[in-house]
Amino acid sequence: MPVVTVASTKGGTAKTTLALCLADWWRHANLTVECLDIDPNRNLSAWIGRCELPITCQSVGEDDVVFAAVEAARRSDMVVIDVAGSLARGMLYAIGAADAVLIPCKPSANDALEAARTRQQIMTAIAAAQKRAPNAHIPHAVVLTQVNRRASVTANTVDQLRVLGVPLLGNSAGPVDMPHRTAYQQASYRGSPLDDPAVREDMGVIVSAVEQLIETCHG
Repeated sequence: MPVVTVASTKGGTAKTTLALCLADWWRHANLTVECLDIDPNRNLSAWIGRCELPITCQSVGEDDVVFAAVEAARRSDMVVIDVAGSLARGMLYAIGAADAVLIPCKPSANDALEAARTRQQIMTAIAAAQKRAPNAHIPHAVVLTQVNRRASVTANTVDQLRVLGVPLLGNSAGPVDMPHRTAYQQASYRGSPLDDPAVREDMGVIVSAVEQLIETCHG
């Protein structure tokens, strides 16, 4: 079953929040979901445990990522991997095991550059896979996070990412994003961000685009 890796070489991009929202959305869609927490800080595991969310999550060492992902995909309809940028080897493994990779990125010049660095890790994994399977591909895209849609920095970041050749997650209307909302932050104490109606609306659009991205791997 599909494996989605959420990865960034930069901290503070809402990586764990995105991973949790995806997992909880698919859980509410009556799919079996399993999360793999590769981040040494175990933020995803802690969030799920602290708020007693009914999501299966196991902490995995970076050398065990591929095996754990294969086994989880056999058990579950969807697998979500949260991997820290500080784990170069773990990130490469998590990317290689994925059917799609999402790169969370805040609207700023530095974050856009880090998103491009993360994409380079993905291109490295694709090149390695193509040595054995010439048509191998790992669909990937940036998800803009903590977005103020009225701020010029958002449009500037979109333009910068396009110049850098980094694809943005989107649909026919354009890029999709996670707006800046206090609900995302409050949820770390209270439960799932999806408890908020506005967040559910955000994630419905994002999940639809993610599922289309996954289809490009299996199509």
